Amino acid sequence: MSSKRLKKVVSTTFLAGAGACFLFGTGVTVGDVALRAVASKNIPGAIELTSLSIGLGALLSMPVCYAKRTHVTAKLLSEISPNRFTYPLGLVGAIASTLFAILLLWIVGENALEKIGSPETTADLGLPIPVLIAIIALALAACFAAALAGLRYAFINERDW
Repeated sequence: MSSKRLKKVVSTTFLAGAGACFLFGTGVTVGDVALRAVASKNIPGAIELTSLSIGLGALLSMPVCYAKRTHVTAKLLSEISPNRFTYPLGLVGAIASTLFAILLLWIVGENALEKIGSPETTADLGLPIPVLIAIIALALAACFAAALAGLRYAFINERDW
């Protein structure tokens, strides 16, 4: 499989996972509201399910944004003089993204290591906190790898402006 094809598959997989999480969270919310209106009952743990699924969806979409460098940017100086500012500011942005990604990974990774073996669970569903934090740490590791790919892309491709 070619490198370009592999990138496309990985990117699509992350985005599909994020979309599934968002749809699940939306479905739980709509189902909970409908069930309350129709049967005066609610879905147990609906708020927790929605929060966890929407949060995971956001985390799964982050690596794609880092790798493709499609995060929110302000192009004030590069619009005035693209030849002068696009490359250096693109590098600064890519470096800042990489530093931010490694900082998030470090903080959450340290927390995940501290929680190993902890009996803590979530309030409503009783999901194990160490497992949830480990999933977050893995998603942030993917973000860091993607930020490095975005930094590499900035060094190689933005010179061509």
